[in-house]
Amino acid sequence: MSRPCLVAVRDVGPVAETFSDLDVVQVPKDRYTTAELASRSAGANALFVHSENEYGADLFDALPGLEVVGKPGSGIDNIDTAAATARGITVTHTPGLNADSVGEFAVGMLVSLLRKLGPSERHLRDGGWRSPEWWGRELRGETVGLLGLGATGTATAERLRPFGPDLLAHDPYVDTTHADAAGVEFVGFDELFERSSVLSVHVRLTDETRGAIDADALSRLGTDGVVLNTARAEVIDRDALYDALREDRLAGAALDVFHDEPPAPDDPVFDVANVLTTPHLAGAGRLTRVEMLETTADSVVRLLSDASVDERLVANPETL
Repeated sequence: MSRPCLVAVRDVGPVAETFSDLDVVQVPKDRYTTAELASRSAGANALFVHSENEYGADLFDALPGLEVVGKPGSGIDNIDTAAATARGITVTHTPGLNADSVGEFAVGMLVSLLRKLGPSERHLRDGGWRSPEWWGRELRGETVGLLGLGATGTATAERLRPFGPDLLAHDPYVDTTHADAAGVEFVGFDELFERSSVLSVHVRLTDETRGAIDADALSRLGTDGVVLNTARAEVIDRDALYDALREDRLAGAALDVFHDEPPAPDDPVFDVANVLTTPHLAGAGRLTRVEMLETTADSVVRLLSDASVDERLVANPETL
């Protein structure tokens, strides 16, 4: 009896042993067209993927033996889950597993931005020294609004609380009991922007959240407002954000995610002075990366062998 075939469009090194009973085809991590992916994935029973390609109906139709798509991480907006479900393909991922890593990174980015760590370090290297222009903002004087209070929003709130800011949150999918436990005040969408001096994004990309933070929402933050995004770039209207920053209608932004990843060297974001950028690293702590790889690999193997799997790790449990 032939062994199941797993096509990995990412390095399986750390979890190679988990896949030892599968025939593994390693595809170089890169961007591919659907036709290229289909050609490289011929005969696949499972795909082990990342965020840099689209996995949809046309690809699934070209892979009639496909049973499972596994993606380490929370976001699966590059996988057409509805198309997978219609074809009986199970999608497994690791929602919430990187929450601590994201929360820690978000707080680090925010402190760095508010206290001007990057610019002041460059100022020192250029021969400068301290002066009032480098006096940054302390978190205990801020009101941080969390758009989304799921796993990452909650983890961020927990790490912010010791610094002493006021914490607000908006999330129509969790109840006030959870907000109370997280130590935050629940408010409406408009009120979140009107009262926050810092807006931190922690929602998945869906039809509902795409472009939800538009020019009107950003204007409610005021000229001292700061935007922090470690979730998905498309939640924010890119042009509205860049215009507000260039025109000093916002004080700054910390961005770990971008509409085009990686962003081109001439992306307008690099022309805005008051922006801190990082290359989509929030969930990429060493321990967390290994945990996500191991968890997804285990789920893929179990699904291929019809063994039970934690349904919280399955985006479309109706396929089980």
